[in-house]
Amino acid sequence: MGWAALTLAACGQAAAPASSAPAASKPAASPSAATQASASAQKLTIKAAWGQQTANQMTWPVAKEAGYFDQYGVNVDLQYVDGSGAGVPALLSGEMDTITLGGSAVVGAQASGSDLVMAAGFVNKGVLRIMGLPEIKGLDDVKGKTIAITKVGQTDYTTWKLVMARQGWKESDLKFVNGNTVAGQVALLQRGDAQATAVSPPNDVLAERAGAHLVLDTQTLNLASQQNGLVISRKVLAAKRPAIVNMIQASIASFVRWEKDPAFIKDVIKKYLKETDQQFVDVGYEAYKTVWPRAPYPSKEGFQAVLDEIATQNPKAKGLTPDQLMDTSLVKELEDSGFIQQIWSS
Repeated sequence: MGWAALTLAACGQAAAPASSAPAASKPAASPSAATQASASAQKLTIKAAWGQQTANQMTWPVAKEAGYFDQYGVNVDLQYVDGSGAGVPALLSGEMDTITLGGSAVVGAQASGSDLVMAAGFVNKGVLRIMGLPEIKGLDDVKGKTIAITKVGQTDYTTWKLVMARQGWKESDLKFVNGNTVAGQVALLQRGDAQATAVSPPNDVLAERAGAHLVLDTQTLNLASQQNGLVISRKVLAAKRPAIVNMIQASIASFVRWEKDPAFIKDVIKKYLKETDQQFVDVGYEAYKTVWPRAPYPSKEGFQAVLDEIATQNPKAKGLTPDQLMDTSLVKELEDSGFIQQIWSS
């Protein structure tokens, strides 16, 4: 079957979304000739998970609902894990094969001696929105205040550290308190136990419900920061490489669908984030429409920024380099085959 047929569903022509829940598109083709998995690889089940309750983690839910995993010849058992605190141990124990996690999780894991790498980068720059209570009029007003984060070492904490460096603030200029989850961060704001937080859209809508307002959209700063991507151990990658290449194909198909089929994507957001509020859903869709990369290479610059920050807290990270933290060969294989150019131009 030709490239045009292969990419038809990814362009939003495979199926119309259901009115109340996403409809699965009919699988249109097997993987491309350049990246076909062997028969044995196609029988493998990949245990995968998305890793946070936010719209930038919807890549694999979209792929599942649209039928792209089937289309590209990979069996995926898709689950949810709550952040890197649960995700990294699940990967190291073999409970999960791959999870969409932030670059900080890879740095922390390798600093501890593990073999986790990022094989595809889905969000390669800062996208969090800093939300503050009414007394916070601008970013300068955040200095000296208490900040609600998920946990030290997570993506939101790393983003704060990048902002602090940009502002020239000292370590003592902010006090961090763990909320553990987005709901916990919002609760800290609501109680007045924190005055600001940084969340990925559309969770800024949840912060607004708690009385906060937008102080700064970090996208406007163009901060290089390796945020979520396909994280996997080198051991599992070596054993299941063809299936992981096919997962990346399905991921890129999801990015294309996001750009071309807002109704379908919004139904996925509603279903997986369990929110029917239209503002929440609309913000979640719009925030990432121009964020997804055409060729999802992990970012060297983004990883270096994460490394520089984590190394100030963890001396074991000082000897690491971005090249150690990523494997770009899978995306390059797809780029060299013509798959990426074809799917985006269809």
